[in-house]
Amino acid sequence: MPDLYPAQLDGFGLEIETTDDAFEKAIVRHEYPFRSGALLEDMGQRARVVKFRCYFWDDGADHATYDAHLDLLKHLEAQEISELVHPKYGPLRGCVESMSVRHDDRDRTAEIDIAFVEGLIEDGGDTRHDDVEAGAEEAYNNGIEDQKQEFADDVKTALGPEAQAILAKALDPALGIVAQFQGISIKSRNYLKLVETYVGTLEATLNTIANPANSLVSIINYGTSLPGRVIGSLSRCVERYALLYDSLKSAPVRFVDSMVGGTKALAKSVSGQSTTFGPGPSQTQTASFSKTTTIAAASHTALQTAYLYKADEVLRVARKKDESARGFDAEGNYTAPDALPVSAAVITAAAPGAVAIGAAVGGAAVGTPGQTMTVNELESSLSAVRGILQEAINLSRQNTSLKQQALQLQTHVNSIKLEREKIIQILLDNPMPLHLVCLRYGLPYNAAERLLTINKIRNPNCASGEVSVYAA
Repeated sequence: MPDLYPAQLDGFGLEIETTDDAFEKAIVRHEYPFRSGALLEDMGQRARVVKFRCYFWDDGADHATYDAHLDLLKHLEAQEISELVHPKYGPLRGCVESMSVRHDDRDRTAEIDIAFVEGLIEDGGDTRHDDVEAGAEEAYNNGIEDQKQEFADDVKTALGPEAQAILAKALDPALGIVAQFQGISIKSRNYLKLVETYVGTLEATLNTIANPANSLVSIINYGTSLPGRVIGSLSRCVERYALLYDSLKSAPVRFVDSMVGGTKALAKSVSGQSTTFGPGPSQTQTASFSKTTTIAAASHTALQTAYLYKADEVLRVARKKDESARGFDAEGNYTAPDALPVSAAVITAAAPGAVAIGAAVGGAAVGTPGQTMTVNELESSLSAVRGILQEAINLSRQNTSLKQQALQLQTHVNSIKLEREKIIQILLDNPMPLHLVCLRYGLPYNAAERLLTINKIRNPNCASGEVSVYAA
């Protein structure tokens, strides 16, 4: 019977002679005295094991696969999930448990027995805790609706029964706000003039910075109502503040502080706007948009902080993986490490629409990886962003998305602090290279680069005195 699928292992073609699939169930046997038999409890299926024999050989003509088995052996050194295309059952994901290579008197012929274990449960490296980026984007998207509802409630408070018709009208984004309303009272017209001035201020702020077309802010549907018009302009304005401070992402605490300070200045600049809604002193009211600005600024600052935390975690995992990789193969050849993710200060892969600093200053994007955040940086940035979130929550107690963002960031930092390596201080008796310090205290030699970032060592080849190291 011909194969239903071309057999492959991570893209390497396999010429299989036989296959042996083992399906086992985890059965618990509860046996009782003075009773025959057992009470069986099915605990699920064990990991499926596929064993097969394949051949790699050269026939001196058009068939030359012997060298491919060397590439396959090299490929399987990586500690990654593999994909096996079973000749009968199709694609399976798992790991190669063992490989047995046999050579005999045949020239350039290898006979290989492979045991492949299918894994139905995978850990993508970041499943120990919730994905802070995905959770932050979902909360931010929900927060837009909360902000629109909050602004609509403010309009109803200011205008009373007339607000219902104003909020229900669909607006043309190409026209002014006041010009699209006819037959409304002087009080409502004056209020809408103030709203139009507020929107104009937002759109004119940092208007030399272009909003990315692929960012989260750009793909959210704000609607055509008055709250959608206002919140959409406000979200794009706050996003431009984040792009303005993009170069500070290598120093997360400074970035968050700059976002908080810049958006607070924006909120203060619009807090003094007021107008007289109707004739007479009794009809004089002050319309302040400071609350609306503060809520939007807090939500976007939390989103940007989540992007920083995600990029930092990706970089940390990549550095740990790089340190555990072998620097030389069995033949003594140097194996270059995999490229590390680029620093959040250069290109934040986790943040859609982030601008490359190199490109922003007229050059190509720099590809130098940054350093992971320290525990102090995590705590300081979290404190700053939760501070502005608390201010926004005090202004809008019913806004659940702000509370959700604060909880997500707090949970992520708490989880990361438990997973981060503990740092201890050791005293060196004699000067020695930092690489030797790593080996002496159970760390891979290429962890010296990370140790250099947590110590003030002028010469890594001659470290002395008190040195901070990661506890192995």
